Amino acid sequence: MQAIGSHRVLQVTLTEFRITPQDIRGQAGPLTIFVHNFGRLSHNLAISRDGRADGSTQAIPPGQTSELAVTLSPGTYQLASTILSDQALGAYGTLTLGR
Repeated sequence: MQAIGSHRVLQVTLTEFRITPQDIRGQAGPLTIFVHNFGRLSHNLAISRDGRADGSTQAIPPGQTSELAVTLSPGTYQLASTILSDQALGAYGTLTLGR
């Protein structure tokens, strides 16, 4: 499990089969996520809750980094790479936010 620090910044990495960290916990509110793609293919990071999209990066080419700024309410969110079949192959995680 990874905790969100006091600076409200989170580092996430992507590969073909994994989002790291996969289990993240913290407090609701503004959050800046830096997403680095260590894979050989392009990936993205999408955040959703109950099937509703709350934010997403564009496709991130291999070796590149993207920034995603969101403000999220308390709850449990799904993190996933939604390009092609990434999510079905294991590129997903959970973000749990409290008050």
